[in-house]
Amino acid sequence: MPAGKQAFIVVLCALTVSGAEGTHLSFPPDLLTGEDRQSLKEVVEDSTLHRQFGGLRVPGRRAVFQHLMSHPDFAARLAREAGILKYTVTRQGPAQYWADDNKGLAGRLELLRIVGGDLVLYAEGTYRKGLLRIPGRFALVIRSSEGRDQESFYVDNTLFAYVRVDAALLDPLARLFRPLVDRIMQKRVNWFFGKVSRLMALLTADPEAVLNRLPPEDWRDEVMRLRLLLRDREAIDRSVMERDASHCPAAVDRPSDIRLPLVAGALS
Repeated sequence: MPAGKQAFIVVLCALTVSGAEGTHLSFPPDLLTGEDRQSLKEVVEDSTLHRQFGGLRVPGRRAVFQHLMSHPDFAARLAREAGILKYTVTRQGPAQYWADDNKGLAGRLELLRIVGGDLVLYAEGTYRKGLLRIPGRFALVIRSSEGRDQESFYVDNTLFAYVRVDAALLDPLARLFRPLVDRIMQKRVNWFFGKVSRLMALLTADPEAVLNRLPPEDWRDEVMRLRLLLRDREAIDRSVMERDASHCPAAVDRPSDIRLPLVAGALS
């Protein structure tokens, strides 16, 4: 297969960090309304690919998992300090981030909603490799539930992804090579959640060994919240429904719809 086509398929995997088998995906319809959501609506209603992955299990508590996924800058720094990933994520606004995997893929990441076990994200970025430029957008829903096996907790996750390749020639190519893209995407998702699982396992077994590597003046609030979640069940249950007043956008549609400035980083 030509190198350019291989790069195209790889970047699709990186853009999606999700999905294998075609399915009817459920995306919150109220997030598609308004002029500022036109780009998101295009991705969901006219996606190049849309996929679902299930059975993505990581050790630990759901609140800890969601805390990391909804603070991508913090999670990326933890993963870097633990030697797991080398992503760079920078906060740009209350719910916006700039993410760079340091391998050619970079772009804007936005958390749209976190409510109950659902985390909803939108991202747009470009893959650069030599003269190759592949722009794309994705909408992602991570649906999480907590389980327990004797004394150990775990989080089961299902990912729903809509992907749109913003290049006239590459979009039909992606559709044509969908079976091959599916297989590569599956491997990419497993790889990513393997990294998340490693980080969750380290934080569950010996959190201070990881947290003490962070400059305390930079991550004081995030470290304090994570320590609380790791040790206190009551705090875990409370935090799932609690807004972070220092970061959270002011608007809340209803009590069960809590919007936070947090995202799943490290997406790929």
